[in-house]
Amino acid sequence: MRFVDKTVLVTGGSQGIGEAICKRFAEEGAKVAVVASTDRGKAQKVVDAIVAAGGSAQAFTCNVAAATDVKALVAEVLASFGKIDILVNSAGVFYPTKIGETDEEMFDRMSDINLKGTFLTCNEVGPHMIARGFGKIVNLGSTSGVIGRKDFIAYCATKAGVMHMTRAMAVALGPHGINVNVIAPGNTETPMNAHVRNEPEYEAMRKVIAERTLTERLFADPNGIAGAALFLASNDAEAMHGAVMLMDQGITAGY
Repeated sequence: MRFVDKTVLVTGGSQGIGEAICKRFAEEGAKVAVVASTDRGKAQKVVDAIVAAGGSAQAFTCNVAAATDVKALVAEVLASFGKIDILVNSAGVFYPTKIGETDEEMFDRMSDINLKGTFLTCNEVGPHMIARGFGKIVNLGSTSGVIGRKDFIAYCATKAGVMHMTRAMAVALGPHGINVNVIAPGNTETPMNAHVRNEPEYEAMRKVIAERTLTERLFADPNGIAGAALFLASNDAEAMHGAVMLMDQGITAGY
């Protein structure tokens, strides 16, 4: 129960890694703001599961790529819970962006949600944390921000941006009692990559993943990534600022 009396805001909290993070925080006593992109019903399903298990949570929606929406979200969460102790930026999109097959709209959508969305939420929550002299921010990067993937060029760029932006934010916010760190998951079993795990056209990619992965499990359990988020938000990670925590089944270790 490390997070009793703490309030956690989780974007992208309605599925995948974000959902696992919401549930794990609630299990350890936190009050959780579960944020979906557009469908409050998806967030409410996560809230219902948390409440049924004895936790505390509330559903919200937000287009993290729009500054006005982010501002409204933070105001609504503060009105409901009174404070935000922990911010987890898990909202993101993942789809191929191949050379010659990626239009401006595809690139902009990925950049707006993955990179700008992370900045906007930190930009809005940051002053609240500064005023209180306390805060924990956990951003979601990716191993694709460390190594290049030929078919996911824009995704690689946005996640590399999130990871380096996290370092800069850590420098800016660390003196105010705020820890900012990033988790870089590898292949993780979520709805966002169901096409990679299941569709025939991605068989070659699955073979590459199998060759590069150091464990028998090719796609990690989201609960393991959630555990890393809880650690980074805990007192045990007090000395960590701007750190990148790789959770990738060894893919980036070498081959």
